[in-house]
Amino acid sequence: MSSKRKSTSKSPKHSQKERILKDDEIDRIMEDITLKKPRSGYTHFCIDEVEKFKKKNKAKKIDLKTFSKECAAKWKELSDKEKEKYDEKFEEDKIKYKKDIETVKHYLFMDYNDVVRRPPTAYRIFLNERLRDGFDKNKDPKEVKKKASDDWRKMSIEDKSEYLKKKEDNDDWFERAKKTRKVTPLTMFVQKAVKTAKDQGKDVPRLVDLAATWKSLKKADKEKYVRYADEINEDRDTLQNLYELVNGIKPKRPAGAFRVFLQEKAKEKVLHSLSQGKEMWNKLSEDEKEAYLKKAHTYKLAYKYKKMIYNKKVRKILPKKPLTAYSFFLKEKKGIKMPKGEKAVVYWREEFNNLSKDKRKKYEEKAEKDKERYEKKMLEFKNVVFDMPKRPLTAFSLFVRDRLPDLKKEDKETPTPELLRKVAKEWQKEEGVSQAKYEKKAEYDKKRFKKQLRDFETLGYYKKNYRAEKSQTKSKRSKDEDESEVEESEEEERKTKKKRRSTSTSRKSSKKTRSKSKSKTQDVKRSSKSRKKSRTQRKNK
Repeated sequence: MSSKRKSTSKSPKHSQKERILKDDEIDRIMEDITLKKPRSGYTHFCIDEVEKFKKKNKAKKIDLKTFSKECAAKWKELSDKEKEKYDEKFEEDKIKYKKDIETVKHYLFMDYNDVVRRPPTAYRIFLNERLRDGFDKNKDPKEVKKKASDDWRKMSIEDKSEYLKKKEDNDDWFERAKKTRKVTPLTMFVQKAVKTAKDQGKDVPRLVDLAATWKSLKKADKEKYVRYADEINEDRDTLQNLYELVNGIKPKRPAGAFRVFLQEKAKEKVLHSLSQGKEMWNKLSEDEKEAYLKKAHTYKLAYKYKKMIYNKKVRKILPKKPLTAYSFFLKEKKGIKMPKGEKAVVYWREEFNNLSKDKRKKYEEKAEKDKERYEKKMLEFKNVVFDMPKRPLTAFSLFVRDRLPDLKKEDKETPTPELLRKVAKEWQKEEGVSQAKYEKKAEYDKKRFKKQLRDFETLGYYKKNYRAEKSQTKSKRSKDEDESEVEESEEEERKTKKKRRSTSTSRKSSKKTRSKSKSKTQDVKRSSKSRKKSRTQRKNK
């Protein structure tokens, strides 16, 4: 977390000495701030009691169990007037805590007021300027807002044009914040070389040739690119931190004083090992160590503030914890008066314990249902991610991911850069089917990223298993299709069976008719034969 006061719009570049002076001033302001939550009146009373005990008994250690019981008994015996003194301390702590939050927000996150989910309007920029001036002069923010709204209405279009220009500069803030990535000196050198080649109308140089020229560069020339990259990274760090703050992304733990010292020495290229860093740290004087301790303290405060906002965001989405059977029982008894002279906790607990099994079962069933509800919602919540979604991979990178491990198994001795060259050659040679497969995967990954990013910008979080959801929907569709196919096949089978039945019945009927016709012909033949016989017999007679 950089503790520099920078605006999100393009600010004029300062020298390194001016920047260090600004940082030192901010570290000095943050020195007395702790961002600890305000202590209650009872805790202040307990602290006083501990100090009294330590003065009386210097050698003795405090037994926390017995001491806390004694403190609680003494606190009950205190009158309201005596308690007022400790309550006033609690109110003072509250005021100080709110003021500390405002100072951290003002100095470490100066642009946080300007950053909104959508780019800020001209009036919002004007109002934020007035609020900052009011903060420096210790004015009431409500009065500042009222006066600012009246002044804005009275302002002419010419005076407003200044803020309209600022609005145009800040419009692309969100897009720039999304695309923030750290830059190396080599990338800056490559970008410049490619740009000069294009401007001159020459062919774009290969990366291998540019890497070789970078190695052959002098130290003085390399240092220019190092400084330029550092300046860009500082600006991008502020953008990234503000972007995280606005969207409630989980902050990373800050570096301690020793780690800050190691980071600085590593940048200076003085540090070669951790043991050497420890020796250098031990040789530092107390004043030199204090500078790093102050820096670490500012980073810690920034982290605390970011964590506070992140926790607020998470609490909104977190499912409510399940209620117990006893809490459901208390819900029902809300508003019912109990007998005088009895404590509520003891009375209702006894009432619940004396319930019959059938009556208690009702509350236990409610508690089980609530527990099931909580477990389901917790599974959904665990699937939620508050961090930025991972950027989509290209078709070539997906191919590398699949192919590189196989090559490493085959050739363990060859270094990875050579293997990557082999993979690149294979990619160039391959045609049609395999490349199309990876291009489809890349398109799908791009869709995943766009969906997750859309959800992240609107809700402040996205769901992890987009791929699983997609596959589930696909499987559902395939199941439905399979079911429909099965139904269709069953219907076809039914139809064929009906046809077979109809054909079989028709055949049977035709057979019957044939048999009938045959029998008829046979009868006719028989009758004709009998007639002939009778005729011949008559003639013979």
